[in-house]
Amino acid sequence: MAEDTEDAEQTEFLLVCENGDIEPFDDYHDAYEALTAAVKRDVEKHGEETAREGVIHPYGMSITVMRDGRDVTEDWERNEPHKPLSMG
Repeated sequence: MAEDTEDAEQTEFLLVCENGDIEPFDDYHDAYEALTAAVKRDVEKHGEETAREGVIHPYGMSITVMRDGRDVTEDWERNEPHKPLSMG
């Protein structure tokens, strides 16, 4: 029997920067890899102390989890504590 893909929940991982930039990913691991690469670039460019001065999150960026258009970030943090959404 073929899987009904229209009923499957669509999860999207948004790498959100405090400057307003948003980059979407279909996979958590890809989003987290992009997050760590961006943090590394900022640290190399600005130094650890300056790069870490995010207003909302350390390093000024985090991953928001969307499922079928709903923000489920808090649910993700509770259910997947071993998969962080920000650097800290």
